Amino acid sequence: MRTSLHSFGYKFSGYFMEYGPLEAESLDAAKAQIRQRLGVNRLPQGLQVWDLAERPITRWRVATAS
Repeated sequence: MRTSLHSFGYKFSGYFMEYGPLEAESLDAAKAQIRQRLGVNRLPQGLQVWDLAERPITRWRVATAS
């Protein structure tokens, strides 16, 4: 039996860009996917990972010059 997938977002400490969504069964599985994408054994210090059901990814807009 397969559990439902959740969508997760992540953000590096000190940066304003938020990345995602990535689909995973749990927060730990999402962190494992991020480690695999980055090609590291440990996640960078201060990396934030959250469930998008709790808070969506912030979309940034560039203000147009007048």
